[in-house]
Amino acid sequence: MLPTDLDALQAENAGLRRRVELAEAELARLRTEALERRSEVRSLAEAFPAAMSRHALLTGMLRDVRHHPDKRGVVLRTIRKLGRAPRKAARLVRQRLR
Repeated sequence: MLPTDLDALQAENAGLRRRVELAEAELARLRTEALERRSEVRSLAEAFPAAMSRHALLTGMLRDVRHHPDKRGVVLRTIRKLGRAPRKAARLVRQRLR
């Protein structure tokens, strides 16, 4: 190999190593941020009640509907969703039978 080729390869190698080091540093930073977010989410989840009774859930939903500015839209979406329920149930049964 010529000295110029060797120098070019060494320079390219040094550049690649710098890029790898920068990428590793960025990955370490992202991992740290992800772990911080995960701990925040866990603390939020722990703050929620462990379980909610169906009665409390339905009462809360009805209270939200009663005070919602678009009552008609809420009722229409509920009716459409209930209309799709039998089809979804049939699809789930078919999937379990396979």
